[in-house]
Amino acid sequence: MKLGRSDNASSLTAVLSARGNYTVFAPTNSAVKKYVSSLTGSTDVSSLTYEQAQLIAFNCVIDNGSEGAYETPDFPPSGTFTLSNLNDRLLSCHQDSTQSNSPYVINGTSTVIKENQKVSNGIVHLVNCVISPSANTVAEMIQQAPNMRIMGRLLAETGLADSLAADRDPSYENIEHEEKEPRTTFAVYRDLLIPQKRYLGFTGFVETDDVYAREWGINVTTNSEGTITNWDQVKQAILAKLEPVYGSNNVDDLKNPENPVNRFVAYHFVEGRIPYNKLVVHLSEYGYKYGADMKNPQRLTYSVDVWDYYRTVGKYHDILKVTQVPTGEHEIYLNRVSKYNDDFDGDFSEVSTIAHTPGVGLNVKISATNGQYDNNALNGFYYPIDGILLKTTEVADALGGERMRMDLSTILSEMLSNSIRGTDYHFFPKGYFAAITNESSGTKFAYLTAAWGGGTNWTDYQGDEFMAAGLFDFTLRLPPVPKSGTYEIRLGISQNPLRGMAQPYFGEDPYRLQPTGLPLDLRQPVDNNSNPQLNWQDDVADVETNVENDKNLRIQGYMKAPLYFGASDGTGASKARSLPNGKGSPVVRRIIGIQYMESGKTYYIRFKSALKKLDSQFFLDYIEYCPSNVYNGSAAENPW
Repeated sequence: MKLGRSDNASSLTAVLSARGNYTVFAPTNSAVKKYVSSLTGSTDVSSLTYEQAQLIAFNCVIDNGSEGAYETPDFPPSGTFTLSNLNDRLLSCHQDSTQSNSPYVINGTSTVIKENQKVSNGIVHLVNCVISPSANTVAEMIQQAPNMRIMGRLLAETGLADSLAADRDPSYENIEHEEKEPRTTFAVYRDLLIPQKRYLGFTGFVETDDVYAREWGINVTTNSEGTITNWDQVKQAILAKLEPVYGSNNVDDLKNPENPVNRFVAYHFVEGRIPYNKLVVHLSEYGYKYGADMKNPQRLTYSVDVWDYYRTVGKYHDILKVTQVPTGEHEIYLNRVSKYNDDFDGDFSEVSTIAHTPGVGLNVKISATNGQYDNNALNGFYYPIDGILLKTTEVADALGGERMRMDLSTILSEMLSNSIRGTDYHFFPKGYFAAITNESSGTKFAYLTAAWGGGTNWTDYQGDEFMAAGLFDFTLRLPPVPKSGTYEIRLGISQNPLRGMAQPYFGEDPYRLQPTGLPLDLRQPVDNNSNPQLNWQDDVADVETNVENDKNLRIQGYMKAPLYFGASDGTGASKARSLPNGKGSPVVRRIIGIQYMESGKTYYIRFKSALKKLDSQFFLDYIEYCPSNVYNGSAAENPW
């Protein structure tokens, strides 16, 4: 078995005999015979084709590179391993709580029956079933799940199953790319990896049939083959529930994107392949201690709610909020909106939460697995949810009434589909991101992460950042807003003499954007000692003084970083609002402008270099949308 078809390709045996760190999920002999029989009708391994044999071997091996091989304490309790197998697929993992010893189950079917067998160059785990990731798309896997017949049928009748089929961009792979970009391009200490593939994908949040029965009283009947026999009745009942929410446009044509059923289904799927344990990122939030290894943060003890936002598919792109709570089993919810202990001396603990009510669509819990049915598809994942998910007025009001903070890694879905986030420094060729367009030939774009940069003092939101360099000029597609209204748009920035300056532009037409605000000069220091004109003052014990200092800073178009996160030092106690280690320049938020934005529309922001320099850096970390009722409400905006 070779790692390739050329005469010079190394055999898999030779590779696994060499020095390294490999994790091998080795199936038992009986498991191999059973699997071979299902493919060829014979239990003889020699009956396999070369391609079949290669797939079996590649699927059970993970090359951990310079990192240690995975032992069971390193296994994700629910989610996927960080590294792909040799077939370039992420393997899912969960513990089977129905068995007394709660064994680990790999990819939904393969139970680990003998674990942590150490060899000279890795770890071997014996499994009772051949690991065989599905070659079906997300939509196909949902359609095959016996407990999701309603959504499976809706995907077919709306035509959205076809729109969720993309899994890779062959045009990108047909171009030969260098393996690395020199470190000197961005004045960083290591070379940057260049992605060799551009995977695409989707993640679905799907009601099981019993949820429709429980919340809407809609029951399905099926024949011996599992086909719904009362579909016309079910479809009409669903339409009756959806028309008051989405309107009555094109009610007879489910394939029309204006149709209420079509809009309902589209709201269940977001762009990007997102493993359960990466729906949110834990690293630098207040109170969280990630443990001994920043690359593999601990998942047992959390401190505060952590959230992120994802763009849905369909004509009317919308936003889904995903929140993980630190209590209980660290459950993850869709569209959870809470009040917090968010004063200056607070701890950001949850004070109250809008409870889930049938037919409203708020606070819907996500399950990591679908029981015995695999949810790890060729081009993404799907997760069962415990309530009906729809975009009601209550959802729009709740999400549109709170400040939204969105990491750029989530806005760029390819970061998720290609498992890049949090892994290493990367450089991206022009056109890699669908959300970044109109890149000039002089634009160079990179991703840096504290976990791989030794940046324990980095004060990045969620521990990572992006940089543009050169004579950059590019346009970023912004996330949609949940509710039409006036929003203050802010950027999380870090300033130092190596940075550059850019003029931002904003609008709906990416080719005709209008300037918004003054040029953004990232070279200027922020703290009052170095730049007294900016009037930045460090926090003190007196809350009223801090509030007054924040007001004075806003007059200059800046805000301190939120109390919510600090440096990537693992203490959970540092504050990005303050001077790092009492020196340097603190990170801040720059107010780009105040804009009226409509739900269902797409907006763009352009950054054009205002300097004729090839070595300047333009820093990007996160974006905030702050509605007028928050930044200009009766109560002052909280510092979190």
